[in-house]
Amino acid sequence: MKKKVSLFLIMILCVFTFAGCGSSSNQGKSEDNKKSTKDISFVTPDGLTAIAVAKLIKEKPEIKSGYNVNYTIEQNSDSLVTSVMKSEPDIAIVPSNVAATVFNKNKEYKIAGTVGFGSFYIGTTNQNQSVEDLKGKEVYNIGKGLTPDIIARTILKEKGIDVDKEINFSYVNTVNELAPIILSGKSEYAVIPEPALSTVQSKNDKFNVMLNLNEEWKKLNDSQYGYPQSTIIVKKGLLENDKEFVSELLKQVKDSEEWIYNNKETVGDYCEEIGVSAKKPIVVKAIDRSNIKYVGIKDCYKEYETYFKKLNEFDPKTIGGSIPNDEIFMEK
Repeated sequence: MKKKVSLFLIMILCVFTFAGCGSSSNQGKSEDNKKSTKDISFVTPDGLTAIAVAKLIKEKPEIKSGYNVNYTIEQNSDSLVTSVMKSEPDIAIVPSNVAATVFNKNKEYKIAGTVGFGSFYIGTTNQNQSVEDLKGKEVYNIGKGLTPDIIARTILKEKGIDVDKEINFSYVNTVNELAPIILSGKSEYAVIPEPALSTVQSKNDKFNVMLNLNEEWKKLNDSQYGYPQSTIIVKKGLLENDKEFVSELLKQVKDSEEWIYNNKETVGDYCEEIGVSAKKPIVVKAIDRSNIKYVGIKDCYKEYETYFKKLNEFDPKTIGGSIPNDEIFMEK
C-alpha cells in the first residue's frame, strides 16, 4: 500500500514538474519574442504630411514581422526639429530644408524620398490679379526665412519683382495665425498653404488663388514635380541594419498616399480619429490641392539639387550652411 502511495505521489510530482517546465519554457519564449520585437519611432508634423500617412497611423499594418512602428503626430514644428536634431526618431517627415540642415549637423539621417511637393499659393480677396498687382502691397506670410518665405521670394524675384523694395512682407509665426488675419479683412494678399487655404475659402468664397507657387517653380526651373516641400528621412543605422524593413515601410507610405485620392471621406474620418487638427470637411476639400505624392529619392534627387541650390543662393543658413553632398541621399 505504501509503495502504491509513494508511486502515486511521484507521478503527481512529475506532472507538476513537467507542467512547471512547460510554463517556464513558454514564459521564456514569450520574453524572447518581446526582446526580438524592434520598436521603430515614426514622427510626422500635423497637417498635410499627417494626412498623407493617415492610413498607416490609423490602421497600423504590420510592416514586417518583428517590428513595431510607433507613430506620433507632432503639433509643434519646433519640437519636431529639436527632436530630429537630437537624432531621436528613427524615421521622420520634415521640411526639406530641415533635412539638409540636420545632415550638415550630424550626418545621422538620409533622404528616402518626398512625401509632398509644393502646396503653397498666393491668394487674394481681390479679383483678376496678376503678379504686378503685388507691387506696393502688404503680403502676409509664415515665418521669415522659412520655406513659404523662401519659395515666394525666390519665385517673385525670378518673375521680375524686387521683393525687398516693391513688396511689404508681414509675418506670422504659424499657419494658424494666418487664417484669422485674412478672414478679418486685415490682409488682401497672403502666401498660404493647404489645408489653411481650404479653411479660409470655406468661410470666405471671395478669397481666391492668384498664383500656384509649385506650378511657377516647375516652369522657372524646368522641374518635373516642383519643389520638394516635405521629406521623409531615415536614420542611417536603420538603413544599414534593417534595409528590408525600410524598403517595405516606404512602399506602404507610397500606397497610403495613393490611397487617399480615392478615399477622401475615409481619410477625413481617419484624420479626426488620429488627431489631425484640420476637420474632416477641410481635409476632404484640401486633398486635391495638397500635392501629396510619394516619390522615392532615386527618381527625384534632381529636384533636391535644384532646391538646395536655390536655398543656398537665398541664404546658406536655411540649409545648415552649405549644399549637402550626395551622401544625404539614400540612393541615387
